[in-house]
Amino acid sequence: MAETATQDSGFETVFRDSKDGLAIFKDGYFVDCNQSMLDLVGASKREDFIGLTPFDFSPEFQYDGQSSADKGMQLIERCYNEGSVRFEWIHKKFNGEPFWTEVILTKMVLNGEVVVHANWRDISEKKDLELKIAEQKETFETLFNESLDGLSVFDGKQYTDCNKAFVRMFGFSSKEEVIGIHPSQVSPEYQPDGRTSKEAAQEVIKGSLGQGVHNRFEWMHKKVDGTEFWTEVILTKVTLNGVDSIYAVIRDISEKKDLEFRLEQQKRTFETLFEESLDGMTIYDGRQYLDCNKAFVSMMGFESKEDIIGLSPLAISPELQADGSISFERAIELNTEIIENGHARFEWVHKKTDGTEFWTEIIVNTIVLNGEEVFFTTTRDITEKKELELKIADQKLTFETLFNESEDGLTFFDGEKYLDCNKAFLKLMGFKHKDEVIGLNPVLVSPVYQPDGRTTAEHFEERAAEVFENGSFRCEWVHKKTDGTEFWTELIVGLLSLNGREVTYSITRDISDKKELELEIVERNAELESTIENLKQTQDKLVESEKMASLGSLVAGVAHEINTPVGVGLMGITQFVEERDKLNRRYQNGELTEQDLEDFLGSSQDIADIVKKNLDRTAQLVKGFKQIAVDQTSEEDREINLKEYLEEIVFSLGSVVRKANAEVVIDCPIDINVYTNPGLISQVFTNLIMNSIHHGFDGKDSGTIGITVNDLGDRAFDIRYRDDGKGISSLNLPKIFDPFFTTNRGKGGTGLGLNVTYNIVTNVLGGTIECRSEEGQGVEFLIGLHVKERA
Repeated sequence: MAETATQDSGFETVFRDSKDGLAIFKDGYFVDCNQSMLDLVGASKREDFIGLTPFDFSPEFQYDGQSSADKGMQLIERCYNEGSVRFEWIHKKFNGEPFWTEVILTKMVLNGEVVVHANWRDISEKKDLELKIAEQKETFETLFNESLDGLSVFDGKQYTDCNKAFVRMFGFSSKEEVIGIHPSQVSPEYQPDGRTSKEAAQEVIKGSLGQGVHNRFEWMHKKVDGTEFWTEVILTKVTLNGVDSIYAVIRDISEKKDLEFRLEQQKRTFETLFEESLDGMTIYDGRQYLDCNKAFVSMMGFESKEDIIGLSPLAISPELQADGSISFERAIELNTEIIENGHARFEWVHKKTDGTEFWTEIIVNTIVLNGEEVFFTTTRDITEKKELELKIADQKLTFETLFNESEDGLTFFDGEKYLDCNKAFLKLMGFKHKDEVIGLNPVLVSPVYQPDGRTTAEHFEERAAEVFENGSFRCEWVHKKTDGTEFWTELIVGLLSLNGREVTYSITRDISDKKELELEIVERNAELESTIENLKQTQDKLVESEKMASLGSLVAGVAHEINTPVGVGLMGITQFVEERDKLNRRYQNGELTEQDLEDFLGSSQDIADIVKKNLDRTAQLVKGFKQIAVDQTSEEDREINLKEYLEEIVFSLGSVVRKANAEVVIDCPIDINVYTNPGLISQVFTNLIMNSIHHGFDGKDSGTIGITVNDLGDRAFDIRYRDDGKGISSLNLPKIFDPFFTTNRGKGGTGLGLNVTYNIVTNVLGGTIECRSEEGQGVEFLIGLHVKERA
């Protein structure tokens, strides 16, 4: 009986003096409460609270949209069924002010009746902290994702995050294609200094992770399509989720390399963690714990309260507190304060049974228990709160550093005036202090008119509407410095939430040098286009000249060939006339004999045979010349036998070939009949043969040319042209198809023969041509030829 009375007395003391709001709930109504509960709901006296229901202190709906009445009855029923239930709840005070609580309902027997013990704890501060962190996270993610620079996080093995600019910069479709790959996969094999990208990357990664230095350098990257481009990279060591990582700011400075202009921008990243805290209650007599609840047992890592009763608080505390003070000495000071004031509230570092140290907030009150003065303590785990406070401070410092140190001008604008700006913006506009900027309207740092003739005010209204409709915009804009100087900028504007307000942020970059270079490039392009057109006309004339020169060579060769048979025919006719006149004189003089007539008939027969043979040869030469000449000046297709046509081409060049003491050997099947443009084929092989004679056999006593045709079926042929001339040096070989390149310019070479040949084969005939040669080893042309159709 005495023990039971003691326990009842202890419960009443705890119930009365607890800093949490405590109440007894029976048959749907509150029948008792402590002073803390009255303070919590704003009641002036106990009678105002007794008789009310939990739903008198609840809004109509809870945060998840459920009816407070429906959800509350479910939780009360769970308490009766399970014995205890713990949850978060939105309550309201007598004045209607809502506030967050953590509620513990416990079924218990009191004075022989089953009741519900309700414990309400105000957690509004915790909820406000969660909201603040969410807003900061939203602000960071907006700045991170909308940055013009490519931002990424690398954990030493792979990318773990990146922004939209990084995805666009490297040509990926989404950030999922980036996460998981190594930086070497977006770099060429070698850097410009000759080192391998892998070797150089390992060096900077090791330096950034090991020494934690702020590493800034230029780097050659590679897009997914293989395009290499210059970047400026800034690496900063950060710790995310307990893992040392590298925060990389990557800026495309290709324009800087080409135009010597690019600005850099920095940004930072952060992540937050948050865990629910647990409260524990104990009875302490100044030397040892007399009693504790289940939450305190769980908090300290014990199995039961018997393991704690009898221990001193110092037994579950480290030797030193966080500020370096000795826990024992600090405990004496706190005990003195509690005895003098009757209560105390302070932060304390405790230690779990496994040695883990953690932060707590402790509230101590002096109570009388069993006639003795003891301490009632409420212990709240605030490790998460302390970590979050530290993270928020670090995040705020990181954001402010990135904002203020960015080389781009950054501002915040509420729709009417600037709220803040960084140092780069002051320098860009010519201001000395940000106080000169805050409060200004952006229109005041722009000229009255923009380059298109419209007023800045008109443009500003349109842009303002665009940013609120689409969330952001990007444009080029003319600003004005404080000294009146106008200059071009690139402007990026977007929306974000700052301290609970929707504001616009702007990134301003000076592009005056870029605009000047763009204008200069336009002017130079116009000059180049005119020059190129003149060169094209000149080239067309030279190509036509080359064709006529080739035809001239053909005429000269044919003329030489015709000269011999015509001379022989003329001599034969002359001899025939003399024989006839001689025979006629003997006939007139009556001296003609039978023998004279027989001799004349025999001689005239021989002369006729010789004349006919040479006239036939002349006719053949003229016919071949006419066909080749017509083909070279005509663009019409016709049927040819490929072998016979090649022989005609060689025959037409017979005098030139013989003069060079050269031999042309054609190896081609006799049955290849095709429809094609024979003039183009004549031009190709005339150019090749003349090239061999003028270049390959120059200075040689003789030479051999071989033309081999392989039938590949359908309309394709493989033709190999070879000579055993001087060959081509390795220095000149890559340039032989270039227009105007020749090694024989002093002897009249134009440098267009092989260029014309290349264009005919590849562009007109739709084939391919390749040259192989070594100096002193002759030359070989591999020609892939396509004809219109087979005959």
